[in-house]
Amino acid sequence: MIGHLCFALQSHRKILLVAAVWIALAMPAFAQAGPPPGGAGQSEASPAKLLEFEVATIKPVKDPNPNRTRDREEGRRFTAFSTTLSDLILMAYHLDRWQTAGAPAWVTTDEYDVDAVAESEAEFRERGPEMLQQLLADRFKLKFHWEQRKLSVYVLSVAKSGPRLKPAGANGQQSASCQRFGVCTFRSDTLQRFAGWLSYAVLDRPVVDKTGIPGVFDFTLRWTPNESQFAGTGIRVPQPTDDPNAPPELFTAIQEQLGLKLEPMKAPVDVLVVDHVERPSEN
Repeated sequence: MIGHLCFALQSHRKILLVAAVWIALAMPAFAQAGPPPGGAGQSEASPAKLLEFEVATIKPVKDPNPNRTRDREEGRRFTAFSTTLSDLILMAYHLDRWQTAGAPAWVTTDEYDVDAVAESEAEFRERGPEMLQQLLADRFKLKFHWEQRKLSVYVLSVAKSGPRLKPAGANGQQSASCQRFGVCTFRSDTLQRFAGWLSYAVLDRPVVDKTGIPGVFDFTLRWTPNESQFAGTGIRVPQPTDDPNAPPELFTAIQEQLGLKLEPMKAPVDVLVVDHVERPSEN
């Protein structure tokens, strides 16, 4: 679980196009977020203390270097270099970048090196996000509350033509990759994760999966990206060419190739609102 969250953190910190694909695999789809989770730091409640890392250090990064940005989990150890508190909150609470509000500016700009070790690998894999929540409450004095706000979203649903999806084989391994801009392949993947990928990596607003289609599928999506896409990953999309054989734009490609459609609307979304946070002391 926490290993997948590492991929999510990399995506939010704009490392690679491939990492942007992994974010959909790492986090639950937006529509599946459900009611706000419990956890350390909620202002209106005093929940029992969550499971903690056995030892953890957080050090401010004095000389930011984008080439040094990386995250990993190894056994019972989690490390994140040049990460922000914003990244860590998204990881700990399985949130999209649109699902936080009220934080001071430094939360998204100040960078830290995090090195944390759990008591056991099994404990870490099962309850890693809970440990990270407690770490944020202890070291950053994070306090927050949940609000439900109406946000502009895209709804992913079935087109009139019906879905055009190939079910994955029984023993297929889940994977996703982008061979280049506008050519992305998904193996043994759900539509919930696909919606999450569109939300986190490609589009400028959340995507809610309303297809109602369970199961896993193999598919490749080919489209011509525009300048508004992949903006959340920090990747600049090349200008479209005049090639008459270029793939269609994203919305058309999803309908023609997958038998699905994206429609804009307003929908209630749970938002984590920061009430109090402090810079941690160096340790």
